[in-house]
Amino acid sequence: MPNQTRRNFIKTISGSTVALCCGGVGMGILMEGCTTIKQINTTITNNKITVNKTEFEGNKFIILNNDQLQTPIYLNKINEQNYAALLMLCTHKNCDVKPTGSFLTCPCHGSEFDNDGKVLKGPATANLTAYQTQIKETTIIIDINQAIKS
Repeated sequence: MPNQTRRNFIKTISGSTVALCCGGVGMGILMEGCTTIKQINTTITNNKITVNKTEFEGNKFIILNNDQLQTPIYLNKINEQNYAALLMLCTHKNCDVKPTGSFLTCPCHGSEFDNDGKVLKGPATANLTAYQTQIKETTIIIDINQAIKS
């Protein structure tokens, strides 16, 4: 490199480092946006939905669809023995919330909820409706008649 001064060298290296870091952050956001959300169609029997634990392979949460429900249910795996089943309906103005991976957000007015349904940011003041879950050896049973008061 002819006439490469220390100052020019540092500028070149600094610019490359910033570009690499920003590119890494941008790529992470892009990759998160490209991930697919697993959705399954479910049946309701005696006001209960049964989900096989194998549905979670490679997924932290899944979306459960059923025409009898007002909106889908977000089923989040906390650990092997704990799952959160949440009605994906904002408690502020009844808009459908969307999962973002680390929380649920309401596109209508910006409310945010954690993966357990607790309000993180308003205007919503009430937590999402959560349902009682029963964990069996190979299944999770959601009782849609047993809303958990929070």
